[in-house]
Amino acid sequence: MPGLRIGQDLLRGDRLLLALAAILSLASAAASLTVPWLAMGVTHALTRHQAVTQPAAGMSVAVLGAAGLQALSGWLLAGVGERAVLRLRRRAVGHLLRLPVRAVRDEGTGSLTARVTSDAALLRLLIETGLVHLPVALIATAATLTAMVVIDPVLTLVAVSALGLAGAGIALMTNRMKHLAAAQQRALGQLAQSLTAHLTALVTVKACRYEREAERKLGHAADDVRSACLPTSRLQGLIGPVVGLSQQVAVLTVALAAGQRITQGELSLATFSGFFLLLLHLTSPLTVAALGLGHLQIGRIAQDRLHHLLTLPAEPEQDITAPLALSLVSPEAQAVTFRSVTFRLPHGKAVLDHASFHIPATGLTALVGSSGAGKSTVLTLINRLAQADHGEISILGRPVSDWPLGELRRRVTYVDQQSTLIEGTVRENLCLGLEQPPGDEELLEKLQKVGLRQAVLRLPQALDTSLGRLQDVSGGQRQRLALARALLTDSDIVLLDEPSSHLDGISDRLVTRAVDDLAATRCVIVASHRLSTIRRARHIILLTEDGTAVSDSHESLLTRSNHYRELTTDHTVISAGRSPLPTPPTESPVASTPGPHHPRRQ
Repeated sequence: MPGLRIGQDLLRGDRLLLALAAILSLASAAASLTVPWLAMGVTHALTRHQAVTQPAAGMSVAVLGAAGLQALSGWLLAGVGERAVLRLRRRAVGHLLRLPVRAVRDEGTGSLTARVTSDAALLRLLIETGLVHLPVALIATAATLTAMVVIDPVLTLVAVSALGLAGAGIALMTNRMKHLAAAQQRALGQLAQSLTAHLTALVTVKACRYEREAERKLGHAADDVRSACLPTSRLQGLIGPVVGLSQQVAVLTVALAAGQRITQGELSLATFSGFFLLLLHLTSPLTVAALGLGHLQIGRIAQDRLHHLLTLPAEPEQDITAPLALSLVSPEAQAVTFRSVTFRLPHGKAVLDHASFHIPATGLTALVGSSGAGKSTVLTLINRLAQADHGEISILGRPVSDWPLGELRRRVTYVDQQSTLIEGTVRENLCLGLEQPPGDEELLEKLQKVGLRQAVLRLPQALDTSLGRLQDVSGGQRQRLALARALLTDSDIVLLDEPSSHLDGISDRLVTRAVDDLAATRCVIVASHRLSTIRRARHIILLTEDGTAVSDSHESLLTRSNHYRELTTDHTVISAGRSPLPTPPTESPVASTPGPHHPRRQ
């Protein structure tokens, strides 16, 4: 993935406007620079008792013109900067969504969010300051010094000597600000990550009366941000006074030097007034340049953090328009095959260790094992949400690495353990990944199968009710909505991770029938601890504590495996709690007839 190139990536289409903003800013600086020259004319006319109307009018036009040109430049530059930030955020969000799940967890969702929000905003400083404000300020400074040399080289030398010490101090401060800015952005990222984690677990925080401890931890993170930001803020606050002090010293030394020369007749009053106004004028570009150097350092740190984000390896691009190239040859073909597959966690522990098994193309297959044995890992490996460290995985007769990612995930539907829903309407959640969204009747039919039709129809806007904030659903309802979404697909393989862990008895029976309907024509792989699910499975994969796998029927595993007997003996099914959206107990699923797959939605 290419890194962040400001000129090529962020300013595409706006370079002419940026150049125009820079030209207008230069014109404003030039107009401001004419004011001291015109003031010399006014002073010269006054000393000779001549009319000052013309030079005074020229000064007014120059002042108003400089202000107008600068305002127009700022207006154009604001638009260019915001559009650049918008392009950056869109690119960063698109890249974030294509990162492997492990990479997102390693970086932290809060830290990544801070890069898309605060770092992207800081990059506007880099664009505006680095490409317009700072160059224009340096040019204006050079032009002003040149004009001062033309008027009086001796006084210019005196002024530059007084300003030189301030320039050296500002250079040291801006260099220090570069290192402080990096620490500041890291602290902000850590605060965002900690806050995101606590808000995600807010129900647990409240239930465990953990608010005070969470407040203390977040307070420490906020204090770290303060500690990181305070030195930078202080240095930025010092730049203006340092420039002002240096100007006052320059004014004093120039006044003393000029006074003696005026009394000796070596310097006219008009010349001195023009030089003095140029010296005062010099303060503005010097201040902009000094502050600009600080902003430039902060912007570069933000650029580095965003560059790091954009160069994280992403998953291959999904081509959703590509035709489905592979079909099952026969019902006897294997849907999934693992050959000596090893998968290790980041700290080195092997969850799977040379595990081998196969799963048939139709029917219900149960993944069984102790907590942490790797059931969810197997599902993520099948859908390529994770990569095996060793071994070969084949999906529908093709190595999983040879599948185009979009095609693989179109053929394999995955419902994760949390039955995650997006923040959107019920309709949007049901239609995720479908290229041709079905009509209301089909959506309601699938909701009927999982016992949610009437509950959804009673929502304020039925299918168009937004979920995720004030209007949320219970864990059991999330599971059934996620299963309804799977029912709407025509995937060959359906992966279900603990699909009934939050369900009551009535809902569990509805879900069981829906899963059985799926398994009649497709490969359904369920990771489950429920004995009722295990007994219904035609094929069982037992994941052992040493990372290997054993596949057989329920009866055979009871005979040959002590570990399996321990897992299935005295197994208790715990029903889910009450649902905030009531489901009528009399609601029954719509019967379905097993048959051939429907044509795929293209």
